[in-house]
Amino acid sequence: MSVRINTLSDDEIRAIGDAFGNYKYEEGEAGLLSLGKSRQAVSDYICGYARMAIKERTLYSTSENHEAFISFKSTDTKDDFGAAMEVLKTIPGNVDIKNSMALLKGYKKSGKAYTTILKKLKIPYIYVGMVAIPEKYQGQGYMRQLLEIAFEEGRKQGIPVVLDTDGMLKRDKYEHLGMKCVVAQKLTDETTVYGLVYEPETIPDIWKSEMVMEDYKILSGENKNVWDKFAPIYDLMVTGTPKNKQAYNAMYKRIKKVVKGRAVLELATGPGIIAKKVADETESIIATDFSAKMVAEARRGVVSSKLRFEQADATELKYEDDSFDVVIIANALHVIPDREKVLDEIKRVLRPGGILIAPNFIHESDSTESKLSVMALKMAGVDFSESWNEEGYRTFLEVNGFSVKNSKVLKALIPMMYTECICK
Repeated sequence: MSVRINTLSDDEIRAIGDAFGNYKYEEGEAGLLSLGKSRQAVSDYICGYARMAIKERTLYSTSENHEAFISFKSTDTKDDFGAAMEVLKTIPGNVDIKNSMALLKGYKKSGKAYTTILKKLKIPYIYVGMVAIPEKYQGQGYMRQLLEIAFEEGRKQGIPVVLDTDGMLKRDKYEHLGMKCVVAQKLTDETTVYGLVYEPETIPDIWKSEMVMEDYKILSGENKNVWDKFAPIYDLMVTGTPKNKQAYNAMYKRIKKVVKGRAVLELATGPGIIAKKVADETESIIATDFSAKMVAEARRGVVSSKLRFEQADATELKYEDDSFDVVIIANALHVIPDREKVLDEIKRVLRPGGILIAPNFIHESDSTESKLSVMALKMAGVDFSESWNEEGYRTFLEVNGFSVKNSKVLKALIPMMYTECICK
């Protein structure tokens, strides 16, 4: 059972503040108490936080008796500046400037908070901002009841529940109650902030902390090729203009019809622009890219349960013969040196009667914008190892074992020839 708090007495709010202000840390551990000039200052700050949570309607208790309190909200909750003033007005005169500067300096050097990582990877979550048990109710099992209120909301929404704490015993208690510590930020010798997460079974695998941390490591690492460099902005580059967006929308509409109920493989998916749009129509889809950063970027945000992203070399696929009904490769063959080998691999993994969808840039336009777009891409490091016109691209596919059954030139900054083929 849980009760949303609409109002509390001053004494109840003070009991919440004192639960934090009077907390006894381990020897050599100061936690975030060092931010305040005194324990009373910390209590005042937490009282302000409780008042803010009441105004935001994000404060809950275990029952009408108000034994214990938890405040949490999901990332789609809008901030309330008026409510935030309840916290801000407790800061003047209560903050220890010297210690605060030391903590801020340590924060900049200690790596990213787990919430920051989730935001960067566009993963929604519920953030627990406060867990408070007034002293007269401590040690009676209310912590488990409090966390279960937030955990239940996490299960309901199918998203992780995140909490930060500043003490080893607090961390151990949260882990005992079903959370796991994924980040530890050492701010000073006496202060470490632990980022913990509860992951309902209903969340996608790509939102689980092991993959989140791996993807964050990949995205934060050095660029190994030009496609790694483009990973964060590739989506904007491709569909960021009205003309390109219109062309891609036309492709999505057609591809959805072709892939309906079928097993699909996409090569050179980039950040998953096409795969994410058509996945729900398929039986299943595996979308691959040579660039680790492109794959990590593709896994961000909300992804269909039918879609899986993997890193793969299109010239040497790990999939069995006759594995897919449809293979998609869009705007990639012109930049792959061993493009004939890619087509051989596609023929191998396609089932009899399978379809290759292979839209590609063609260079028949004399427009200034088209020429400037090609020039800009080349200057950025993209190697156009082949520049086909419409007839040249059709011939290339025919020579390499595919019969073009449907094609249409789509207007874009660089014109695209949408193409569907079957093996000869």
